[in-house]
Amino acid sequence: MLSFEEFQNYIEEHILEGWKENADVQIQETTKNNGVTYQGMYIREDEENVSPCMYLEEFYKDYQKGEDMEKVLSRIRQEYEWAMERSSFYEMDVLHYERMRDKIIFRLVNYEKNRELLTDCPFIRMYDLALTFRWIAHTDSIGISTALITNRELTLWNISRDELLLVAERNTRRLFPPQILHMNSYLKYSEGSIRAGANMYVLTNEQQINGATVLVYDGILKNFADRLGEDFYVLPSSIHEVLLLPVSQMPNPDCLFSMVTDANHVIVSPVDILSDSVYYYNRRDHRLTPLDRREG
Repeated sequence: MLSFEEFQNYIEEHILEGWKENADVQIQETTKNNGVTYQGMYIREDEENVSPCMYLEEFYKDYQKGEDMEKVLSRIRQEYEWAMERSSFYEMDVLHYERMRDKIIFRLVNYEKNRELLTDCPFIRMYDLALTFRWIAHTDSIGISTALITNRELTLWNISRDELLLVAERNTRRLFPPQILHMNSYLKYSEGSIRAGANMYVLTNEQQINGATVLVYDGILKNFADRLGEDFYVLPSSIHEVLLLPVSQMPNPDCLFSMVTDANHVIVSPVDILSDSVYYYNRRDHRLTPLDRREG
C-alpha cells in the first residue's frame, strides 16, 4: 500500500492523463480551521480563471479501504468537473454584494488556534473565541460549502464590519435554526461530545454543523436559563455543539476543565476543537463569562 506521500505523487503524475493533457497540476498545503493543514490539489487551465481545491486526505482514506487507484483518479476528475460547474457562478456572485447579502453567515472558532488566519479577515473577539464571517457557496444533501470572508471582500463590497454582523446575524439564525436537546435524545453525542452522567443539554443548530455558533444568537441563553430556573455551565464540546450543565448538577466545577481538555485530546478531531475553557452563564446578569480555573 502506498504511503500518503507516495499517493500524492501518484495522483500528481497521473491525474491529467487522457483528460486534461495541457493543464498543470499543483499540490500544496492548505490551512483550515485551528491551523490544521490539508494537502490541496489545484488544476490550472489556461482558459479558466478559477481552480477548485481538491483535498486529497479524503481520497486517501478510500484508497486505504481498498479502492483501486484508477477509481480514485476517476472520482477526483468527476468531483473536479462538478466543482468547476459551480465555481464560475461563485466568482460572479462574490463581486456583487447584493447577490451575496443573503448568503453571509458567521461562525464561532478558537481565537489563538486561528490567530494567523484572522489577520486577513474581519472578526469579533469573544474571550478566547472569535466570531468570523463566511458566505455559503453551496448546499445539498451531502453537506454545506462555505468560504471565509476576508478583508478583500469587505473592501470590494464597501461595507463595514458592523453591517456585516447585522446581515450575518439575521441569516445565520434563519438558515441554521437553534435547537436545545437533552443529552439522552442527542443521538450523535457519543461521536464527538463529552460523555457524562449528569443532566446535560446539547446546544446546536438543526443541521448540527458549526452549531456552537448558536451561543451568540440573541436571547438563546437567557431563554434557556429562564426555562431552567438557574445558572448553568457551558462546556465547548466542539465547533458543532456545546453542552449546557445546570449548576445544581455540579456543585464543584473544577473537574469540568479536565472533562473538556480530555475530550479535545482524545475524542474531538483537531479541526473541530472550539476551546479548552469552561464558561458560566449568570441568570441574574444575563452574562456569559469564562470560569476561573483553580490551580493546585
